[in-house]
Amino acid sequence: MNSSTSYQFCNFNSHITDGKMQFHLYNIIPALQPYLKVICSMENENNSCEGSSFRVLPDTCIELFVTYAGSRQTVSVTGLQQQPNSFIVSRMSKYMDVQSQGRSGFISVCFHPGAAAHFFSVAMNEVTDMVVGLNDLWKSIAAEMEDRVVCAIDNEERVSIIQRYLLHQLEKQTKTDKDVEHWLWQVNYFKGQLSVQELSRKANISQRQLGRRFNQTVGLSPKEFSRVTRFIHSLTYLKKYPSLTLTEIANESGYYDQAHFIHDYKDYSGYTPGELVADAGVLY
Repeated sequence: MNSSTSYQFCNFNSHITDGKMQFHLYNIIPALQPYLKVICSMENENNSCEGSSFRVLPDTCIELFVTYAGSRQTVSVTGLQQQPNSFIVSRMSKYMDVQSQGRSGFISVCFHPGAAAHFFSVAMNEVTDMVVGLNDLWKSIAAEMEDRVVCAIDNEERVSIIQRYLLHQLEKQTKTDKDVEHWLWQVNYFKGQLSVQELSRKANISQRQLGRRFNQTVGLSPKEFSRVTRFIHSLTYLKKYPSLTLTEIANESGYYDQAHFIHDYKDYSGYTPGELVADAGVLY
């Protein structure tokens, strides 16, 4: 599988800090590289109540969070708040606000689009844009992993423990949809500008079948996945080419007009394109 885009949750250098929250990237073992996009740690060493907050935008990915320090970690998604020790967040088509108050630390594992289905025995459309406790999906295995992660001597060991459990879950799964992986690659290759009709023709199946398999494996319909993918690619233009005007970025990204461009940005980020560029509290 190689259907990822350049946009990712931890899209920054191997070690960076915003003054409060520190991020660090870790190596992914070869067996998991086809499925995982990023593994990073996030630590807030500030014990005050001021905390740290930032917004991450949808990237059609599912992320696993495992907390190893602090008990006041808060992650909110479109008004929903969950505070289990470990949980998955599905940022299919909604942005996510992360707020950390007091000292806290957690490991984040970001899966390639469609890859989380290899590790969780649930149809991905059942968890789209939701926060779900890992114990609901892995049962007692989740608590076992959490205990080992908390007791680990450092984050390198914590990442190693998490990857061993992910590898164990991967080995248990026997059903995978290889066709969907190829279709995801095609949508990404065309930067979200491939119509559902054309994708259905290339796949040689009906649009209804295509939609069913996308929803089960990815968590989005082909049309919505393409729309988010187009938005993601526009973010790449926005970041890499600051000299381009917003109109030029909209055109390069395949938007029909400026109104559709602005509409997608409001839907997926909560901001207009201009507001997004000006807000330093958004990761993209």
